Amino acid sequence: MINVLEIKVGSKLQLREGIVAEVVENMEDGMWLQVKYLEVPKNPGEIGAIELCHAQDIVKVSGAAEGV
Repeated sequence: MINVLEIKVGSKLQLREGIVAEVVENMEDGMWLQVKYLEVPKNPGEIGAIELCHAQDIVKVSGAAEGV
């Protein structure tokens, strides 16, 4: 189980459907993160979009994003 409270801004996440995102804000509620999409294999037009991400959508925390 991933502890969402420990995920820092700038962390890179692997999400479902092959999406890679960078954490923009941790809502500190243990369930939600605001993320920016970096890779969206099924819909490249969504790259750069800011979205909310639920804890259940996180497959893996990959560490800090480049330049952070």
